[in-house]
Amino acid sequence: MDFAKFLLGALLGYSLAVPPGPMNALIAAWSLKSFRHGFAVGAGAMSADFLLMLLTLALSTALKSLGEIYYTPFYAAGGAFFLYLAYKIATSKPPKEGGSGGGSPARGYLLGLSLGLVNPYQVGWWITAGLGSIAQFGVEWAAGLFAAIFTWITAFPAAVRAGWRANSRATWLAIKIFSTATLLIFGAYFLYISVLLIYKTLTSAH
Repeated sequence: MDFAKFLLGALLGYSLAVPPGPMNALIAAWSLKSFRHGFAVGAGAMSADFLLMLLTLALSTALKSLGEIYYTPFYAAGGAFFLYLAYKIATSKPPKEGGSGGGSPARGYLLGLSLGLVNPYQVGWWITAGLGSIAQFGVEWAAGLFAAIFTWITAFPAAVRAGWRANSRATWLAIKIFSTATLLIFGAYFLYISVLLIYKTLTSAH
């Protein structure tokens, strides 16, 4: 194995997984139920990355020929989904230990998978930077990328759980505010972009 390519993939994986965004907001919110719940959401997101990688490799020629309008359904669906999740988190009650009343880890996995597949950032990243990088650096790069994502979806829920044990009420309020605000901002932004892309397409057609 080429360790340099593996390390390059790992560094890029952390840069993709660590910054605050809709997925980390959702992982944080579900981690308040239990570590398993938070990890399940992250595992769903990682599965979405793997599926997107396979799809972009299989459809690379077709995807490269598509214009900006291709992203419109992802921006619209992603924006609406994020706003829905923001509403659910904003109206939620403090979770009980073990996640009672908040859905099973399996549901969290499916939620993370669904969110990943409609997340314009993830889709766009794989079509552009992801596709180009794996084509250039190969399997070692992809292995490093997913190794980094796996360590993050393990460490982040554990950190949230540590904060919960130290001060459950403060942690719940902080995560609730962070998650709701992040999802609202991204949801509104993605819906705005989808409308803007449709407008640009319609005006350029005349």
